[in-house]
Amino acid sequence: MESAVPRIATTAICASDDLREGTLDLRLLRVDDVAASQLDESLLDAGELRRADALARPHDRARYVATHVALRQLVGGYLGLEPGAVSFSREPCPHCGEPHGRPVVDGPSRALHFSLSYSGGLALIGIAPAPVGVDVERLAPREAIDEVSPLLHPAERAEIASAPRPDRPSVFTRIWTRKEAYLKGVGIGVTHDLAADYLGSGEGTPGPIGWTVISVPIAAGYAGAAAVRGPLSQAPS
Repeated sequence: MESAVPRIATTAICASDDLREGTLDLRLLRVDDVAASQLDESLLDAGELRRADALARPHDRARYVATHVALRQLVGGYLGLEPGAVSFSREPCPHCGEPHGRPVVDGPSRALHFSLSYSGGLALIGIAPAPVGVDVERLAPREAIDEVSPLLHPAERAEIASAPRPDRPSVFTRIWTRKEAYLKGVGIGVTHDLAADYLGSGEGTPGPIGWTVISVPIAAGYAGAAAVRGPLSQAPS
């Protein structure tokens, strides 16, 4: 039976009517705009409910539920399924083979790939016909920049150091989101050697071979990025 709960509205950054090669459906969700009546937890699976229940703060729980309900609505729309009928699992980790790699859609429609990220009151959802990773972050505080920058690729460290001091939070956070989006797309996350791959802070930066990495326009005070395996025929609007 179709749910009577209204769909959660998202803003299209890259729009796609269907998932052809080279396309990306990229959506921004303003979590604080989601009404409590739209947080239909019956659409979530047991694993999602456990993770939601583990969040102590009500706002964090509501953000988690809103983001995952929106993801299910978007993925279900492409698959012709009700949101609650979408089934997710994990790919094996490329490094150790354990089942904590990229999240994937179960069943015959494995050609649909997705990624999600949230920070503060914003969530970013990416859906593509190829492996994809997305990341959104608030601009990093100075302490985080000082702590993490030494772990980055030498050329990325140089970009941060050469930026005017007021611009360093923006430069660092653009680098970080591009790097995390790529690593999520690969399925290894930020436990990987952060200095191994050069992502840089802006467009025109040669990314890892076989991947397209783009910076994504987000609200003031945030940075965002998406990484897709293969060429991408779209650009964020």
